[in-house]
Amino acid sequence: MGKILLTRAGYEEILRELRFLSLDERPRLLREMMEAAPEWEGAADPEFQRLLARRRRLERRIEYLQQLLSNAEVLVGSNHPPDRVRFNCRVRIRNLATGKEQQFRLVGPVEADAQNGRLSITSPLGRALMGRALGERVDLETPAGLRSYQILSIFMDDP
Repeated sequence: MGKILLTRAGYEEILRELRFLSLDERPRLLREMMEAAPEWEGAADPEFQRLLARRRRLERRIEYLQQLLSNAEVLVGSNHPPDRVRFNCRVRIRNLATGKEQQFRLVGPVEADAQNGRLSITSPLGRALMGRALGERVDLETPAGLRSYQILSIFMDDP
C-alpha cells in the first residue's frame, strides 16, 4: 500500500474508528465469545461460527485502518491563495447545461463520499478539476456525453 492522502479531519475520523474498534468493540466481542463458550457444541456450532466470522471481520477492519494510518500523508491547507483547485480545497461549480450548482471538498479516495460533498481527486470530475483556476470552464467526457462546468469559487478553509 503506497502513500494515502488524507485531510486532517479524515485522519482523525479513521483514528476514532480504530480506537473504537480496538478498545470497545474487540473487548465486547471477546466477552460475548467467552460467555457463549460453555454452550458451544464444538467447532461446528452455528453460534461459534457466527462469532468467529464477526471476529475475523473485525480484525481485518482493524488491520486495514492501521495500514491506512501508517501509510497516511496528512495534507492541510496552505498559505497559498486559493487561485487553483487542489487537494483539500472546497470548490463550487455550475453545470453549464442545467445551471445546477454543486460544492465539493476534494479529498483522497479513502475519504470520498459524494453524497456528503467529498469528491475524490482520482474520480473523473476530481481529476478534471485539479489545477484549474477560478472562472475556468471544465469539460468532462462521460458515458452520457460531454458535461461542461464552470468553477465559481475555490476556498481553502482548513489551515
